[in-house]
This record gives sequence, structure tokens and C-alpha cells, in this order.
Amino acid sequence: MVRLDLDQPRDPRFHEYLPGGGGFHLFGLTLLLGIVTVVDMRILGFGLRRQSIPAVAKALEAWGVGAAVLTITTGILLFLSEAMKCYANQAFPYKMWFLLAGIVLYFLTQRGITKNTMSLGVMKLVAVLTLVVWYGVALAGRAIAFV
Repeated sequence: MVRLDLDQPRDPRFHEYLPGGGGFHLFGLTLLLGIVTVVDMRILGFGLRRQSIPAVAKALEAWGVGAAVLTITTGILLFLSEAMKCYANQAFPYKMWFLLAGIVLYFLTQRGITKNTMSLGVMKLVAVLTLVVWYGVALAGRAIAFV
């Protein structure tokens, strides 16, 4: 039987870097949410109407991948600093499921959006799903502190 001891001290190697890691994690997530919002709002017809959807998606693709890599890397470090606490937290699994859905959705749809091989109706559905999923990651992550 596994015993969860939430009062045990954190691993000091990760604890030293936790404050900086948290800041970089939030920066990466904010950048990622901003990019997702801009691309999805363009798909939904709000803003940047002079640029084509593929042009906007291609222009922000490298920034989005960089933000995702930064967010996931720092998220792993944050998780390692408090693994047992995260494991026992009710909001943590939701964050992980939203994250998995966001990554899968990206890899399934990004090429169709940047190459303009998807119909506008499908792109709009993907845009709404993407907004729900990535903001779900952020909200579930925020809920970790309160659950």
C-alpha cells in the first residue's frame, strides 16, 4: 500500500529552483494562451482580417512551439518538486487531461490550418475546441492551488 505523506520535505535540488521555474512556467503559459487566442480569434473572424488564416498560423507557429516547450519543461520541474502533492490534488488530473487533449489537437490539426486544407467550418470547430482545451489547462492549473 502506498502512503501519501504530504508533510514530507521537498527534494532540495528542485526546491531551490521552484520560484524561478514557476515564473517561467507562467510566462510560457501566458505566451501560449496569447498565441492560441490570436490564431483562434482570426479563424473565428475576429481581428486580423487582412491576413489569411494560414499566414497568421504560420507566423506564430514557432513562437507557439517555443512557448509550449518552455511551459512543459518548467511544468515537469515543478511537478518533480511536489510530485506527491500533485498526485493527491483533485485538480491535477484535469490539467493533465486538458494538456494531453491540447497536444493531440495541435498535432492533428496544425498542418490542415497552415496548409489551408481544412474547411472553414472544421477550422472554427477546432478553434473553439482549442480555446476550451488550453484555457482548461490554465484554469485547472490555477485550481491546483485551491483544491
